[in-house]
Amino acid sequence: MTKLILNALGRAVLPAVILVYLSRYWFPVPEALLVPIVFVFLTVALLPTAVRVAKNALRRSFDVGASMLLTIYLLVYLNSLAIACIFVLIIIAGDFFKDVILYKVRESLDKITVYLPHTGFIKAADGKVREVDIEKIKVGDIVTIKPGQRSPVDGTLLAEEAILDESVITGESKPIPVEKGAEVPAGAINAGDYFEMAAKRVSADSTIAQIRKIAEEAEKQKTPIARFIDQYAKYTSLATAVLVAVLYVYTGDVFRALGLWIAMVPIVFAIIGPISVSIGISTAARLGILVKNSEVIEDLAKIKYLVFDKTGTLTIGQPKVRDILVADQKYSADALLALVAGLEKKSEHEIGKAIVEEAEKRALAVSAPSEVHVVKGGGLDAVSDGKKILVGSRNFLAGSNVSAPADFANLVAERERRGETPVFIAVDGKFVGGIFVADALRPETPKAISELKKQGYDLRILTGDERPVANFIASTLGLDDSDVEASLTPQGKIDKIEALEKSGRRAAMVGDGINDAPALSASTVGIAMGVRGTDLATNAANIVLVQENFLKIPSIIAHSKRIIGVIKQDLVSATVIHVLAGALSAFGIITLVQTALFHEASSVIVLLNTARLFRIKKENWILN
Repeated sequence: MTKLILNALGRAVLPAVILVYLSRYWFPVPEALLVPIVFVFLTVALLPTAVRVAKNALRRSFDVGASMLLTIYLLVYLNSLAIACIFVLIIIAGDFFKDVILYKVRESLDKITVYLPHTGFIKAADGKVREVDIEKIKVGDIVTIKPGQRSPVDGTLLAEEAILDESVITGESKPIPVEKGAEVPAGAINAGDYFEMAAKRVSADSTIAQIRKIAEEAEKQKTPIARFIDQYAKYTSLATAVLVAVLYVYTGDVFRALGLWIAMVPIVFAIIGPISVSIGISTAARLGILVKNSEVIEDLAKIKYLVFDKTGTLTIGQPKVRDILVADQKYSADALLALVAGLEKKSEHEIGKAIVEEAEKRALAVSAPSEVHVVKGGGLDAVSDGKKILVGSRNFLAGSNVSAPADFANLVAERERRGETPVFIAVDGKFVGGIFVADALRPETPKAISELKKQGYDLRILTGDERPVANFIASTLGLDDSDVEASLTPQGKIDKIEALEKSGRRAAMVGDGINDAPALSASTVGIAMGVRGTDLATNAANIVLVQENFLKIPSIIAHSKRIIGVIKQDLVSATVIHVLAGALSAFGIITLVQTALFHEASSVIVLLNTARLFRIKKENWILN
């Protein structure tokens, strides 16, 4: 901030010195000498603007700063030196105000990484612990974290449990318990006992570093409305030039014509879009919402459909085995569980993990199959101990002409009505039983869905689960069965989203960011839930909720609408003031200096209105 103030003073002091001369407090300066001095001083003061204009001109891009430079030098040419100096001082004051806001944006992003420690403690093979710079911590190093210390890099927890304050990443300050194998993000505070972790990424690739880098890149991009404003400023300048020429021809008064130009030149339009979007993106990043593309801000404000995956999105994504029903008495419940666990041992699917976890809990002996084929969106086709085994959904088994007996089917229907997902099992073409797995809704999901319904969105659930399970979840959330599409393959989800998009109403897809990557890419806006620990830069989603908090979805949508609303307010208010000042100047009602003050008033009003985006309170992002 000190550098910012000194820079502004450095630019302002030269015109200020000229004003001292002009105010006659010192000796008069001959006009032949004064004009060149003013020209040089103003050129130095406006040098940053001139450099920017020149760079944009080389790129064949219009810069409204060119209009400002033309105005200043016209005033010098007409020997209106005092007005030129006052105009420059007003412009510099406006630039300083703009720079302060941009400084706050940069400061906002700095807060994402400012709490990272500069060093970390790693444990050598001989058990000795030494302190090293975080840049020297390598993947696989054992990092020790004492109570109250911050994690220097992303790591995998080696202790049985730990308590972490992840507010620097998620925006949620309440410490959370995590278990062995969980990811410990860089910047997280150890709110419990001493623990050790294995470094998972180097500091430059940590989740927190990715968040900052992507947020900074997103700020540099232009939204469609920002591009429209650029065109609006360009054509407003051209139209104003024509009006100025007409006014001069009609009145012969160069100062009235120049006043019209000063009033109407659209300098402030250059900052309307970028500053609002920058504030919005940096604020969201600090609160655990990563917006990867500035254009998404505008897209999100226009969506009509919100489409949700079920597992890991509406639900916690950690299903547990609830029951095992046997249809063939040759098998016990444990035998069926061990059989399926052997097939699922290397599975990445949450249901498979739940089955393996239950088998481990029961300390069952699990044998690996000789062959396993994964049928995407269906199940597993395997060979174990010379027997052909099918594990998967009802439809998957039906495709091999295997179906459950009628009495078993009735039991399944009852379990499904309670929201349990059946995993059917067949051995050598004969149905032998089913394992029932259930997942729980996220605690905040009902409230978030209720809020989205109040906001008028059309909500849909797309899931690969059986329809009874999906319908149970829908009814729990107050949605109709008609809002559910079940038993979908990944391609089926894409087809449904594309159908919605073709109806002319934009859709946002909310999924887990990994299994739902194709569907997230197919939608206008893809929102990923809790993908900390993946490569955020290559993730398919446009928006990433680093913390798995469903309530942040209505919050980021409302925030996007607010950003676009502020941009539109700025555009209208600036245009109204410019037209009013132009009319008053054209009719000779106000002077050139007053016209300049009117013009700068529009900049101040725009910046004050835009600065309101900083005042978003944290509780507005997590509904209570």
